[in-house]
Amino acid sequence: MKTATSPEGAVFHGHFAHAPIFRIYQYENGKLQLVEERKNPLGDVPDLDAGEGHHHHHHHMHGIAKYRWLREKVLPDVDVVLAGGSCQTSYMYFISEGVELLFTEPVEVDMLTRYIEENPKEFEDALRESD
Repeated sequence: MKTATSPEGAVFHGHFAHAPIFRIYQYENGKLQLVEERKNPLGDVPDLDAGEGHHHHHHHMHGIAKYRWLREKVLPDVDVVLAGGSCQTSYMYFISEGVELLFTEPVEVDMLTRYIEENPKEFEDALRESD
């Protein structure tokens, strides 16, 4: 499971592909264990990478190519994403890859993980409903 995270430790408020940090968790038997934090090298790449003076080494990527790269290079082992939002293209791409996307308000990640651990049945029901 991955949480798209802001530098302040909250669920990233916007499109998950723009989150600067991904917190990767293992979920087992109603418990979450933080595995690692991964920086998102595409976090500052706009969807329509046209002009605007941005000269990032991934500037040529947008749309499906951007999400495929993110999946293959940064999130190959993720099967659930908790985020504040996504665009339709990224949503369709990631669910076609078997990744479940669950959306939430931009609450503190620690509060969200505590809620999941205190309410594992509710979390597991949400996962089943997203199938």
